[in-house]
Amino acid sequence: MTMSKILTIAAIFLLTACGGDEAEQQQQQTTAKRDCNLKMGWESRAPYQFERNGEITGIDVKIFKQVANAVNCDVSFVEKSWTELLTALEKGDIDVLAGATITPDRKAYANFSTPYRDESFTLFIRASNSYNGNTLSGFLSRNQKVGITSDYFYGKETYELMNHPQYSNLFVDSNSGEQSFFNILYSEIDGVLADPVEGHYIIKRKRLHDKIKASNVHIPSDSVAFMFSKKSIKDKQLDDLQAAIRNMVAKDTIKTVIAQF
Repeated sequence: MTMSKILTIAAIFLLTACGGDEAEQQQQQTTAKRDCNLKMGWESRAPYQFERNGEITGIDVKIFKQVANAVNCDVSFVEKSWTELLTALEKGDIDVLAGATITPDRKAYANFSTPYRDESFTLFIRASNSYNGNTLSGFLSRNQKVGITSDYFYGKETYELMNHPQYSNLFVDSNSGEQSFFNILYSEIDGVLADPVEGHYIIKRKRLHDKIKASNVHIPSDSVAFMFSKKSIKDKQLDDLQAAIRNMVAKDTIKTVIAQF
């Protein structure tokens, strides 16, 4: 073998080795751990939070993933009922919840982000139900039962009805809004209070158009925010997360995410 061939082979070997090192470095960078991992609690509530093809996704989830990415954090998910999630957040077992109404009770154990979207409620009823009024009290006065999700806040007016001696026993708790929709079909309740986007999504996905309809009862919208556990999210990290959410709201990135669903 000539000297020129030996030098050529050596050069090729050197380039290959260098290329291998570069590829390995890129792989290490890709798989490198990020600064933190944030535990996000979720419940099945499409299109805001749900599982699809083994992946946790939805409007709230996609928004928070972008927030976490902005502060160089990974996100892991913990599924529980809303009541269980609130307890876990208070204990510091999870770090964040989405779609939460700001209330004095919750402020005792959680910090809230800038509100990032509005949420209202509509009364969905059996398609054959003849009620055409526009007040929840009118519906309840017919001795009709309403499904609610445990520990959701439906606004001051609804809260007062839930604690009214005449109507309190007409509110039926469940672990999820979707469960309440099927409780209508089983005649266990006569209606369910649900976010209109969520309600129409369930009706479409479960093909319930001929069985359940939206009534004329609409509870005014309120702003919702992310809740951060005071026990697990502290100072600088909280400030960074808050800033990332404010930035998304200011740039209308939230609307872009919502439009995907």
